[in-house]
Amino acid sequence: MKQRVFISTFVTLGLMSVSGAYAQQHTQPGHETPAPGTRNDTMSATKDVAGHALGTISAEMTSSLKGFTEAAAQSDMFEIEASKIAAERSTNADIKKFAQDMVTAHTETTRQLKPLITAADASIKPPATLDDRHQRMIDELRGAKGADFDKRYLSQQVDAHKEALILMRGYAKDGDVSSVKGFAAKTAPVVQAHLEMAQKLYDAEDRRSS
Repeated sequence: MKQRVFISTFVTLGLMSVSGAYAQQHTQPGHETPAPGTRNDTMSATKDVAGHALGTISAEMTSSLKGFTEAAAQSDMFEIEASKIAAERSTNADIKKFAQDMVTAHTETTRQLKPLITAADASIKPPATLDDRHQRMIDELRGAKGADFDKRYLSQQVDAHKEALILMRGYAKDGDVSSVKGFAAKTAPVVQAHLEMAQKLYDAEDRRSS
């Protein structure tokens, strides 16, 4: 009986944690959300490729605590927002599960990183809302047509996790705060696993839609 109560409590707390993540909004204040079906997928893909190129360069150049804090926070906020949308809009059970897992995982990395940053430099505050590049990506995702949605989400996920992996590996190697370097080193394999999952789902969706 005690074991059943424990399991029930654990599941309830887990659901409460995910629900809290779903309730939190990271979009820019006053931002007008595009309606589904208002974005052209070819144009969205072009914009995403350009944004990914910039994101990759930025990730490769990040070695300061301030820069890492900004980049990691943007990465987590984007993952949470994009995956909340996917959990609601996707009709593919595997993609919905992946999206729900991403909300949980990136909520957790945010929780783990914040006290390390505060301990290292209390003057550095993670951003609370998406920057222009990540907000645009969310807009392209929200505006995707139903037939284009899963592939747009997964394409963004592959690119975002590639950027995050570069960021984590780079800071783990060249970062300026040892405790945060340890966090980055520990997080990199998790990001790698997420990337592999996203790529596998994208490849399956690409075959299905071809």
